[in-house]
Amino acid sequence: MKQLLTIFIFILFASCASFKNPREIKEAQIDGLKYESLKRYDLLRLNKSLKPNDELALCHKGEYAKANALFKKKLDSNLKNYLYWNKISTCYILQKKYTQARKFLDLAMGTAKNTKQKAVVLNNIGVILLETQNFQEAKEYFKKSTELSKKFLTPKYNLTQIFLKFGLYKKASKHLSFLIRQRPQDIDFLNSKAHLELMQNNYKLALVYFNKIPKQYRSRDDIATNIAMTYFMLGLYEQAKKTLSNADKVDSFYMVSQLEINKKLDKKIGNR
Repeated sequence: MKQLLTIFIFILFASCASFKNPREIKEAQIDGLKYESLKRYDLLRLNKSLKPNDELALCHKGEYAKANALFKKKLDSNLKNYLYWNKISTCYILQKKYTQARKFLDLAMGTAKNTKQKAVVLNNIGVILLETQNFQEAKEYFKKSTELSKKFLTPKYNLTQIFLKFGLYKKASKHLSFLIRQRPQDIDFLNSKAHLELMQNNYKLALVYFNKIPKQYRSRDDIATNIAMTYFMLGLYEQAKKTLSNADKVDSFYMVSQLEINKKLDKKIGNR
Protein backbone atom coordinates (compact mmCIF):
# COMPACT_ATOMS: atom_id res chain seq x y z
CA MET A 1 0.00 0.00 0.00
CA LYS A 2 1.47 3.34 -1.00
CA GLN A 3 1.05 6.39 1.20
CA LEU A 4 0.98 10.07 0.21
CA LEU A 5 1.74 12.96 2.54
CA THR A 6 -0.10 16.28 2.37
CA ILE A 7 -0.28 18.75 5.22
CA PHE A 8 -3.58 20.53 5.62
CA ILE A 9 -5.55 22.06 8.50
CA PHE A 10 -4.57 20.78 11.98
CA ILE A 11 -1.58 18.95 10.51
CA LEU A 12 -3.40 15.99 9.07
CA PHE A 13 -1.65 14.32 6.16
CA ALA A 14 -2.92 12.80 2.96
CA SER A 15 -0.22 10.31 2.43
CA CYS A 16 0.77 7.61 0.03
CA ALA A 17 2.41 4.25 0.88
CA SER A 18 4.08 1.82 -1.37
CA PHE A 19 1.70 -1.03 -2.04
CA LYS A 20 -1.97 -0.84 -2.83
CA ASN A 21 -4.53 -1.24 -0.08
CA PRO A 22 -7.79 -2.50 -1.65
CA ARG A 23 -9.80 -2.00 1.51
CA GLU A 24 -9.99 1.19 3.56
CA ILE A 25 -9.47 1.14 7.31
CA LYS A 26 -12.73 2.01 9.02
CA GLU A 27 -11.48 2.24 12.62
CA ALA A 28 -9.10 5.07 13.57
CA GLN A 29 -7.58 3.10 16.46
CA ILE A 30 -6.03 0.55 14.09
CA ASP A 31 -4.75 3.13 11.60
CA GLY A 32 -1.19 4.04 12.51
CA LEU A 33 -1.07 6.75 9.84
CA LYS A 34 -4.35 8.39 10.80
CA TYR A 35 -2.63 11.77 11.26
CA GLU A 36 -0.69 11.43 8.02
CA SER A 37 -2.78 9.53 5.51
CA LEU A 38 -6.16 10.02 3.91
CA LYS A 39 -5.50 7.19 1.45
CA ARG A 40 -6.64 4.61 3.98
CA TYR A 41 -9.88 6.34 5.00
CA ASP A 42 -13.28 4.99 4.07
CA LEU A 43 -15.83 7.61 2.99
CA LEU A 44 -17.31 7.93 6.48
CA ARG A 45 -13.95 8.73 8.07
CA LEU A 46 -13.01 10.98 5.15
CA ASN A 47 -16.19 13.06 5.43
CA LYS A 48 -15.65 13.48 9.16
CA SER A 49 -12.08 14.72 8.64
CA LEU A 50 -12.60 17.07 5.70
CA LYS A 51 -15.34 19.35 4.50
CA PRO A 52 -17.32 17.56 1.76
CA ASN A 53 -16.28 20.16 -0.84
CA ASP A 54 -12.60 20.23 0.14
CA GLU A 55 -10.44 19.61 -2.92
CA LEU A 56 -8.65 16.63 -1.36
CA ALA A 57 -11.91 15.06 -0.25
CA LEU A 58 -13.27 15.41 -3.78
CA CYS A 59 -10.14 13.86 -5.29
CA HIS A 60 -10.21 10.92 -2.89
CA LYS A 61 -13.83 10.36 -3.94
CA GLY A 62 -12.87 10.53 -7.63
CA GLU A 63 -14.58 13.86 -8.30
CA TYR A 64 -11.55 15.34 -10.04
CA ALA A 65 -13.36 17.84 -12.27
CA LYS A 66 -15.01 19.50 -9.26
CA ALA A 67 -11.69 19.62 -7.43
CA ASN A 68 -9.93 21.12 -10.44
CA ALA A 69 -12.56 23.86 -10.74
CA LEU A 70 -12.01 24.80 -7.09
CA PHE A 71 -8.25 24.80 -7.52
CA LYS A 72 -8.54 27.21 -10.48
CA LYS A 73 -10.65 29.64 -8.45
CA LYS A 74 -7.97 29.79 -5.75
CA LEU A 75 -4.91 30.09 -8.01
CA ASP A 76 -4.16 33.82 -7.73
CA SER A 77 -4.16 33.83 -3.93
CA ASN A 78 -2.05 30.67 -3.58
CA LEU A 79 0.92 31.16 -5.88
CA LYS A 80 3.36 30.93 -2.96
CA ASN A 81 1.37 28.42 -0.91
CA TYR A 82 3.15 25.07 -0.57
CA LEU A 83 -0.05 23.36 0.59
CA TYR A 84 -1.98 24.42 -2.51
CA TRP A 85 0.56 22.91 -4.94
CA ASN A 86 0.94 19.77 -2.86
CA LYS A 87 -2.82 19.21 -2.82
CA ILE A 88 -2.94 19.46 -6.62
CA SER A 89 -0.07 17.00 -6.95
CA THR A 90 -1.87 14.59 -4.61
CA CYS A 91 -4.92 14.66 -6.87
CA TYR A 92 -2.79 13.87 -9.91
CA ILE A 93 -1.11 10.98 -8.07
CA LEU A 94 -4.54 9.58 -7.22
CA GLN A 95 -5.32 9.72 -10.96
CA LYS A 96 -1.97 8.05 -11.75
CA LYS A 97 -0.95 11.09 -13.81
CA TYR A 98 2.59 11.11 -12.54
CA THR A 99 4.19 13.57 -14.97
CA GLN A 100 1.71 16.28 -13.99
CA ALA A 101 2.01 15.35 -10.32
CA ARG A 102 5.77 15.76 -10.40
CA LYS A 103 5.49 19.26 -11.92
CA PHE A 104 3.27 20.40 -9.06
CA LEU A 105 5.52 18.75 -6.48
CA ASP A 106 8.39 20.82 -7.85
CA LEU A 107 6.25 23.92 -7.28
CA ALA A 108 5.43 22.69 -3.77
CA MET A 109 9.12 22.21 -3.01
CA GLY A 110 9.89 25.68 -4.29
CA THR A 111 7.37 27.23 -1.90
CA ALA A 112 8.00 24.92 1.11
CA LYS A 113 9.09 27.03 4.10
CA ASN A 114 10.39 24.42 6.57
CA THR A 115 11.86 20.94 6.80
CA LYS A 116 8.53 19.28 7.62
CA GLN A 117 6.95 20.60 4.45
CA LYS A 118 9.99 19.53 2.43
CA ALA A 119 9.79 16.07 3.98
CA VAL A 120 6.21 15.76 2.76
CA VAL A 121 7.19 16.69 -0.79
CA LEU A 122 10.16 14.32 -0.81
CA ASN A 123 7.95 11.45 0.31
CA ASN A 124 5.43 12.14 -2.44
CA ILE A 125 8.15 12.32 -5.10
CA GLY A 126 9.29 8.95 -3.77
CA VAL A 127 5.78 7.60 -4.27
CA ILE A 128 5.79 8.68 -7.92
CA LEU A 129 9.15 7.00 -8.44
CA LEU A 130 7.87 3.88 -6.72
CA GLU A 131 4.76 3.77 -8.87
CA THR A 132 6.93 4.06 -11.99
CA GLN A 133 9.26 1.32 -10.66
CA ASN A 134 12.27 3.56 -10.12
CA PHE A 135 12.98 1.79 -6.84
CA GLN A 136 16.51 2.99 -6.16
CA GLU A 137 15.57 6.64 -6.65
CA ALA A 138 12.41 6.18 -4.61
CA LYS A 139 14.46 4.74 -1.75
CA GLU A 140 16.71 7.80 -1.72
CA TYR A 141 13.76 10.21 -1.57
CA PHE A 142 12.14 8.28 1.28
CA LYS A 143 15.45 8.30 3.16
CA LYS A 144 15.79 12.07 2.68
CA SER A 145 12.22 12.52 3.91
CA THR A 146 12.89 10.54 7.09
CA GLU A 147 16.05 12.55 7.71
CA LEU A 148 14.17 15.86 7.49
CA SER A 149 11.36 14.78 9.79
CA LYS A 150 11.94 11.86 12.11
CA LYS A 151 8.38 12.05 13.48
CA PHE A 152 6.63 11.14 10.23
CA LEU A 153 5.82 7.43 10.01
CA THR A 154 4.77 7.39 6.36
CA PRO A 155 8.20 7.67 4.67
CA LYS A 156 9.56 5.06 7.09
CA TYR A 157 6.74 2.73 6.12
CA ASN A 158 7.33 3.37 2.41
CA LEU A 159 11.04 2.73 2.84
CA THR A 160 10.26 -0.52 4.64
CA GLN A 161 8.20 -1.77 1.69
CA ILE A 162 11.20 -1.32 -0.61
CA PHE A 163 13.43 -3.21 1.82
CA LEU A 164 10.91 -6.05 1.96
CA LYS A 165 10.54 -6.14 -1.81
CA PHE A 166 14.27 -6.62 -2.31
CA GLY A 167 14.90 -8.95 0.61
CA LEU A 168 16.75 -6.42 2.76
CA TYR A 169 15.27 -7.97 5.87
CA LYS A 170 17.66 -6.57 8.47
CA LYS A 171 16.92 -3.00 7.37
CA ALA A 172 13.20 -3.73 7.12
CA SER A 173 13.20 -5.21 10.62
CA LYS A 174 14.76 -2.08 12.11
CA HIS A 175 12.10 0.21 10.65
CA LEU A 176 9.23 -2.15 11.40
CA SER A 177 10.26 -2.46 15.04
CA PHE A 178 10.11 1.33 15.29
CA LEU A 179 6.74 1.56 13.50
CA ILE A 180 5.12 -1.13 15.63
CA ARG A 181 6.39 0.48 18.82
CA GLN A 182 4.73 3.71 17.73
CA ARG A 183 1.47 2.16 16.47
CA PRO A 184 1.18 -1.48 17.61
CA GLN A 185 -2.35 -1.97 16.24
CA ASP A 186 -1.80 -0.75 12.70
CA ILE A 187 -2.93 -3.38 10.19
CA ASP A 188 -0.26 -2.77 7.57
CA PHE A 189 2.55 -2.54 10.09
CA LEU A 190 1.48 -5.91 11.50
CA ASN A 191 1.09 -7.44 8.05
CA SER A 192 4.54 -6.22 7.04
CA LYS A 193 6.10 -7.60 10.22
CA ALA A 194 4.37 -10.96 9.74
CA HIS A 195 5.48 -11.04 6.09
CA LEU A 196 9.05 -10.33 7.20
CA GLU A 197 8.97 -13.27 9.62
CA LEU A 198 7.41 -15.51 6.96
CA MET A 199 10.21 -14.68 4.51
CA GLN A 200 12.77 -15.55 7.19
CA ASN A 201 11.09 -18.92 7.86
CA ASN A 202 9.91 -17.87 11.31
CA TYR A 203 6.44 -19.27 10.64
CA LYS A 204 5.14 -19.46 14.20
CA LEU A 205 6.20 -15.89 14.90
CA ALA A 206 4.63 -14.75 11.61
CA LEU A 207 1.35 -16.30 12.73
CA VAL A 208 1.54 -14.42 16.03
CA TYR A 209 1.57 -11.11 14.15
CA PHE A 210 -1.11 -12.16 11.65
CA ASN A 211 -3.38 -13.07 14.56
CA LYS A 212 -3.05 -9.53 15.90
CA ILE A 213 -4.80 -8.21 12.78
CA PRO A 214 -8.58 -7.89 13.36
CA LYS A 215 -10.48 -10.77 11.74
CA GLN A 216 -12.47 -8.53 9.39
CA TYR A 217 -9.21 -7.49 7.66
CA ARG A 218 -7.63 -10.93 7.38
CA SER A 219 -9.60 -11.62 4.21
CA ARG A 220 -7.85 -8.76 2.40
CA ASP A 221 -6.07 -10.45 -0.49
CA ASP A 222 -2.51 -9.58 0.48
CA ILE A 223 -3.04 -10.56 4.10
CA ALA A 224 -5.01 -13.74 3.32
CA THR A 225 -2.34 -14.90 0.86
CA ASN A 226 0.43 -14.44 3.42
CA ILE A 227 -1.56 -16.15 6.17
CA ALA A 228 -2.37 -19.10 3.90
CA MET A 229 1.30 -19.52 3.01
CA THR A 230 2.21 -19.42 6.69
CA TYR A 231 -0.34 -22.14 7.48
CA PHE A 232 0.97 -24.17 4.54
CA MET A 233 4.54 -23.98 5.79
CA LEU A 234 3.37 -25.08 9.25
CA GLY A 235 1.55 -28.05 7.75
CA LEU A 236 -1.85 -26.63 8.73
CA TYR A 237 -3.43 -27.34 5.36
CA GLU A 238 -7.10 -27.12 6.31
CA GLN A 239 -6.57 -23.71 7.93
CA ALA A 240 -4.76 -22.58 4.78
CA LYS A 241 -7.67 -23.77 2.62
CA LYS A 242 -10.19 -21.96 4.80
CA THR A 243 -8.16 -18.75 4.72
CA LEU A 244 -8.02 -18.78 0.92
CA SER A 245 -11.73 -19.53 0.60
CA ASN A 246 -12.47 -16.43 2.70
CA ALA A 247 -10.12 -14.14 0.72
CA ASP A 248 -11.65 -11.08 -0.98
CA LYS A 249 -10.40 -12.19 -4.41
CA VAL A 250 -10.36 -8.71 -5.92
CA ASP A 251 -6.63 -8.23 -6.49
CA SER A 252 -5.47 -10.17 -9.56
CA PHE A 253 -1.83 -10.24 -8.42
CA TYR A 254 -2.65 -12.04 -5.20
CA MET A 255 -5.33 -14.20 -6.82
CA VAL A 256 -2.61 -15.80 -8.95
CA SER A 257 -0.61 -16.59 -5.82
CA GLN A 258 -3.71 -17.94 -4.10
CA LEU A 259 -4.33 -20.29 -7.01
CA GLU A 260 -0.77 -21.62 -6.79
CA ILE A 261 -1.07 -22.19 -3.04
CA ASN A 262 -4.37 -23.99 -3.56
CA LYS A 263 -2.75 -26.33 -6.07
CA LYS A 264 -0.02 -27.18 -3.57
CA LEU A 265 -2.62 -27.68 -0.85
CA ASP A 266 -4.68 -30.05 -3.02
CA LYS A 267 -1.57 -32.11 -3.72
CA LYS A 268 -0.59 -32.27 -0.04
CA ILE A 269 -4.11 -33.13 1.12
CA GLY A 270 -4.53 -35.69 -1.67
CA ASN A 271 -1.33 -37.47 -0.67
CA ARG A 272 -2.45 -38.05 2.90
